[in-house]
Amino acid sequence: MAATRSNSGPWFHRFLVRFFAVVLTALAYWSLGFLLDDIGSWPAPEYGPFEKAEVDPKLLTDLEEAQRRVETAQRQASVAEKRQRLLRNSTESSQTTLNQLQSLQRLSLEKEVKPLPEEQQALADALTLFLSNQKQDQELNQELIQLQSDQQAADQDVQRLNGQLATARSPAQAKFTTALRRHTLLVGLTKLGVFLPLMLAALWAFVKYRGGLYGPLVYAGGIAVLAKVIVILHEYFPMEYFKYLWMGAALGVVSWLLVSLLRRMARPAQDWLLKQYREAYESFFCPICEFPIRRGPLKYLAWTRRSIRKQQLAASMPLGPDEPYTCPLCATSLFEECPTCHGIRHSLLPACEHCGTVKSPVEAEPVRLK
Repeated sequence: MAATRSNSGPWFHRFLVRFFAVVLTALAYWSLGFLLDDIGSWPAPEYGPFEKAEVDPKLLTDLEEAQRRVETAQRQASVAEKRQRLLRNSTESSQTTLNQLQSLQRLSLEKEVKPLPEEQQALADALTLFLSNQKQDQELNQELIQLQSDQQAADQDVQRLNGQLATARSPAQAKFTTALRRHTLLVGLTKLGVFLPLMLAALWAFVKYRGGLYGPLVYAGGIAVLAKVIVILHEYFPMEYFKYLWMGAALGVVSWLLVSLLRRMARPAQDWLLKQYREAYESFFCPICEFPIRRGPLKYLAWTRRSIRKQQLAASMPLGPDEPYTCPLCATSLFEECPTCHGIRHSLLPACEHCGTVKSPVEAEPVRLK
């Protein structure tokens, strides 16, 4: 069971590999988006032809005419209200002038002074203007009443025609909705059809090359394709269907991961076993049953995986001879004599720390109790 050497390089090199893998994932996702945009640019059905085929053109013409009548009545009413405001301002001014002239004439009569002809003419003109303004104001009131009546009639016509138009548009809207849904489904299925070979290729590359030299490339492409497929499913398929697809995919992935972990525990790989043995030896626990390895100065101590690093050995504690050691709980040989240099070495690790002799996988396999 020889350890596999890997040239991982310095930390900055590993950082660059991970950084450019992330950049490659983003670029692949972006590039696949161009393909989706081109497929999604297919012209969608328009509502106009469906309405033209189902709705009577005269109904639309009558509705437009009724709306123009409403707008015309509103515009004329607004002009009449402005004229009325100006006329009432003029009436108020003429009424003030008339009151002043009447006051002057009353004072003249009280003083037994005959008013001048000019004063009498001014009073007559003011009275004539006031009466004329009152008459015009009444005419404008009548005009506003008529315009409001015309607007109400036009509004009723618009409401009636809108109701008829809504009834007539129902078949057109139903056909348009069906055509639009069919177009959306066609676009979604086309995108899935284009991405299905890419998904299969990414899955094949992941299964075959995920642990190899070009693993980051496989992960980058696979993540980009998978993300786009999820976007397509979420965008083009209803939520009542998408949730089942999403849950099915999630169940499949979780089940695959669980089965992989169980298989790895039942038939562990050499690198996995080496990592397990190394971590157990570093914490002074048996790699098979996790019983504490009590040998040397740790023979009479107690510890856990967290407290082992805090143990302080007194300088006066005897080290004792370095001898072979077997776990008293599971009978696994943990330290043994090296047949080459006769030093004490780790039984479950591949190389001797004294001479570097490497064991074969069969020799390093631990012997378990039946």
